[in-house]
Amino acid sequence: MSRALKSLGLSHYEAKALGIALRERVTPKQLSKKAGIPPGKVHSIVLSLVRKGLLEQSESRPKQVFVVNASLVIDKLIGDKQREHDALLSELRSLAVHIDASKSQASKFFDIGTTIDDNKRVQLRTFAEGQKEVCQIINIHHKPKSNRGAKVIWEQEIASAIKRGVMFRSIYPVKVVLPAILSKLPKDRFIVRRLDTDFTRCDIIDGRKTLIKLVHQDAVQYGGVLFIENERFSKNLQELFEHLWEQTAPDKRL
Repeated sequence: MSRALKSLGLSHYEAKALGIALRERVTPKQLSKKAGIPPGKVHSIVLSLVRKGLLEQSESRPKQVFVVNASLVIDKLIGDKQREHDALLSELRSLAVHIDASKSQASKFFDIGTTIDDNKRVQLRTFAEGQKEVCQIINIHHKPKSNRGAKVIWEQEIASAIKRGVMFRSIYPVKVVLPAILSKLPKDRFIVRRLDTDFTRCDIIDGRKTLIKLVHQDAVQYGGVLFIENERFSKNLQELFEHLWEQTAPDKRL
């Protein structure tokens, strides 16, 4: 237990103390003995855990230390660690993008498409790199009958992704007819709901990668496509997706 707690950012003695307090109420003296913390250090360790919101102290005498709800405490530690981890990854990706740009090199973490061929290549990344879930916002300018050659390739890639276990949640405009390939996909893996929105066409991949496609009501015109690997950016769009999802109506596929 203490090893796992240390991996979440606690010091050696903090991890040992919390490991005991998660299971039982103890006095500081008992905690010192059970956790192997020197008596002169146990008070400062308890105060540190209390300040972090991980430990409670009783008002009675002798004082006892305890954890009210183990899952809430562990969840807090995990959340803090994830935020620290995401911030570090974001910083490293930004650094890599800057270095690649200074050398006029393409970056894996920030991919830009400005031509039809670029659009095909970049958009395929959504389906090739998805591992668990892809959330799509398909806006009102979507034209499923246009550019069928490219769209068939993407639809086949969606089917392949679903076969390897990826789930799709997709918001389609109300009157758009699903292409044949998509309409035959299992409804528990390719979940379609309906809502007319002019929000930018985007895919959120596994909550950490995002594809943004700047479409136009004229299907042959678009501003380009961006593929961004950044947890914070994806989280913002995921929250917006969930807000839209709550407003959707079920699809009427048979």
